[in-house]
Amino acid sequence: MAMMVVELVLERLATLIAEETQLLSGVRDGIEELKVDLSSMRSFLQDAEARSESDPGAKDWVKQVRDLAYDAEDVLEKFMLDLAAPQGEGFVHSLRSCYGCTLKLRAQHRIAVQLQSLKVRIRSISERRSAFSFQKVDINAAAMERWHDPRIASLYLDEAEVVGIDNPKALLIKWLVEGGEKLCSISVVGMGGLGKTTLVKKVYDSQPLKRCFDCHSWVTVSKSFSPTELLRAAFKGFLEEVEESARQKIESMTDFQLVDTLRKHLLEKRYVIVFDDVWSSDVWEAVKYAFPDGNFGSRIVFTTRLGSLPASVDNTAHVYLLQPLPEEEAWTLFCRKAFRGEYQGVCPQGLEAMSLSILKKCEGLPLAIAVIGGLLSKKNKEVREWKKVHDSLAAELQSDKDLGGLGRILLLSYNDLPYYLKQCYLYLSVFPEDYLIKRMKLIRLWVVERFVQEKQGLTLEEVAEDYLNELVARNMIQVVQMDYFKRVRTCRVHDLIRELILHKSREESLVVIANNELNISKNEKVRRLSIHDGCKDLPSSKRAPYLRSLLQFVSFDTFSIFRHASFHGFKLLRILEMEGARISNFPLELVDLIHLRYLSFRWSLLRVLPESIKRLANLEILDLKGSLVASLPLGILQLQSLCQLRNYRFEFGSSAFFPDSQGMRVPSGIGRLTSLQKLGSVEVFDDCNLVKELGKLTQLRRLGILKLKEQHGMDLCYTLERLKHLTALYTATIKDTEYLQLDALSSPPENLQRLFLKCRLSRLPEWVSSLQYLSKLVLQYSNLKNDPLQPLGELPSLVVLELRQAYDGGELNCNGRGFFRLRMLSLCQMERLRTVRVAAGAMPGLRRLDIVACHNLEKMPLGTEHLTNIQDLLLCDMPSTFFKRIEQYGGEDFARVQHIPTITRIY
Repeated sequence: MAMMVVELVLERLATLIAEETQLLSGVRDGIEELKVDLSSMRSFLQDAEARSESDPGAKDWVKQVRDLAYDAEDVLEKFMLDLAAPQGEGFVHSLRSCYGCTLKLRAQHRIAVQLQSLKVRIRSISERRSAFSFQKVDINAAAMERWHDPRIASLYLDEAEVVGIDNPKALLIKWLVEGGEKLCSISVVGMGGLGKTTLVKKVYDSQPLKRCFDCHSWVTVSKSFSPTELLRAAFKGFLEEVEESARQKIESMTDFQLVDTLRKHLLEKRYVIVFDDVWSSDVWEAVKYAFPDGNFGSRIVFTTRLGSLPASVDNTAHVYLLQPLPEEEAWTLFCRKAFRGEYQGVCPQGLEAMSLSILKKCEGLPLAIAVIGGLLSKKNKEVREWKKVHDSLAAELQSDKDLGGLGRILLLSYNDLPYYLKQCYLYLSVFPEDYLIKRMKLIRLWVVERFVQEKQGLTLEEVAEDYLNELVARNMIQVVQMDYFKRVRTCRVHDLIRELILHKSREESLVVIANNELNISKNEKVRRLSIHDGCKDLPSSKRAPYLRSLLQFVSFDTFSIFRHASFHGFKLLRILEMEGARISNFPLELVDLIHLRYLSFRWSLLRVLPESIKRLANLEILDLKGSLVASLPLGILQLQSLCQLRNYRFEFGSSAFFPDSQGMRVPSGIGRLTSLQKLGSVEVFDDCNLVKELGKLTQLRRLGILKLKEQHGMDLCYTLERLKHLTALYTATIKDTEYLQLDALSSPPENLQRLFLKCRLSRLPEWVSSLQYLSKLVLQYSNLKNDPLQPLGELPSLVVLELRQAYDGGELNCNGRGFFRLRMLSLCQMERLRTVRVAAGAMPGLRRLDIVACHNLEKMPLGTEHLTNIQDLLLCDMPSTFFKRIEQYGGEDFARVQHIPTITRIY
């Protein structure tokens, strides 16, 4: 990981050298000399890091280099802080400027002394390097050894690949489906890494459970669980197929309301709920009153490492003790993981003996087998290469049967990561236990932390997603949910791996966690601090003067320590994550943090930004999503480094099924922020110049523009023709009856992938059907007179299509070649719709169909029986006669839907 630290400092040095006007006489030469010395040292680091796990001397040398690089970064950033020009005007400003000149002279002298001290340390470290005879490595060549992410469809299937669970799976299904009508629980018990979650997830996703239970929910339990959050998670799980309106209401409920509402929801249903990874019997005691026994055969499932848990749950019916894999099944799993691709899970001759010897060390633990197999799959299929892994395992796993042994196995996978991935992986330690990590949140943080290297032809976010997929493919991150586009939506870190990276990241001076206690040694330099539930107070700037990143991950019910925090002393802070912070006023001392480049008030109570925000000249990402900020100050226009400006929220009003979009008013002149790549959502109202001015933001990739009026149509077309890099566009008119004329757009952004048009349309613009990369299309309030399925069916990349009050006709028809890649179709609130026809061969990949509030639809879409891959059917607010047609006994349309595993009816 020291490699990445040195890379970051070298990048900073290059920037400083380029800024000649800010460098005072006598300092430039010293900085250039430091850059040369670090560049030379960097070339030996890769060899040193490779030796460091087995050679304490090499490990100590790497640590010295890393600490030197960190200290060099501290010196440089404090120097830049001293060079920052004073803000203001008038006589007082003149005095400050004079005083500032004196301070700059002092800064020049100070950095000259510090650079000399660094040079002495470099000389000493270089002498030690010669003693170890480290080999020089071509860093540029090493950096090109990238794993190419094909974003292949098998990514998620490979994550779920398991062996040896057929018998326990069948037994658990039998326990769940059969038995008495009384509510009872089933516990799956075993040590960490045995595959309890994997087994129960396969049972949970099985067709017998989908058919036999009315509703399902899965809740992952952390050590520091909150009863309120467990109840909310359970409720949201039961309402998984319900629209956003119901889930939003859950957030505002008290504990009593949650219990009462949940009981009423479940009272007359046969339900199943899984509480995964339970650490204490208090979990069930805290929430059990929310789960009534209606004598319908409902079931509670626990997975736990605690053998004593089942005895503490009074309605336990069965306990399954999960054992390590037998030798034959362990071998099957090992071969599937280690011999992928051309080997098709078969061990080649010559490697069998070595493979069996390695497998023996894993002692039947599925997690260890999967991780080691994934590690070996990247190696050359040569005995010599595999013997290196074998020898390392032998030293670590002698007569070791506890989790420490497994931790050392997992550490081998960390050591095998390319240097550019190590820092990204350890950074996962900032997230709390069982935290569901959103793909885009993680990607944004990696990018702004400067962990992501540039790659020609790709944006930094695309490279970061490449990194994430590589970690998933190496079995080092667990995928929780994939989206319809076969991308990771949410992921998490296994508990055992998290324990490993917590220790490792602290050891590497990367992250410090603040929860129940915060022990910072006298000489420890805290550069990244992550705040978790249980933290009582922030350390003072005197204890953490070098803090670069401060992130909070506390539940909304927890009193926010940021409410009374003082940030004045954290002068080097670059990243401040305040998502969910219960503050309504902007902390004014933040505007003095000139290094700040990431600031998030997402889902906070913040209402107003100060004019002085203009002082944050290095700010790159400002995330206000879900906050109460309605307009931006004029000072925002001076943030020339701003790449992402996000501020939007949803409120239910005009529609009971879909929320209205709310954004922000921006000052005139927003077109000056030419570095913007993501902007959303801007409210237009009567500003005639704003729409046209957005055309100056030629680097935009995502744009949200709201409160449009009919007269803005031509200007919007003008702007879109200039936004050549746009991949996502979200538009909405001020009223759902307002027309938007978009036919004048002759040259739409050719890379457009997501398009939301919430407006009346006289007809579907012709250019929409020409978008070759369009993967998601939402039409709302369009009230089209012509069938939109005909022109849209030929779109080659369309995966999701949602029609919300989009069609005013009586029939929708899809021909036999249409929608080849479509996976999700939603038909909502089309009052005149009577008939839908889907020809055989159309929509062959459709997995989900929603039909909502189409009150005149007479029957299920003709041809539904041909949609053989459909998994989910949601029917909401449909006439009783429609529901009767799909009933198992006597329903005229039952034959069309009998093959669909999950049918959700909401009356």
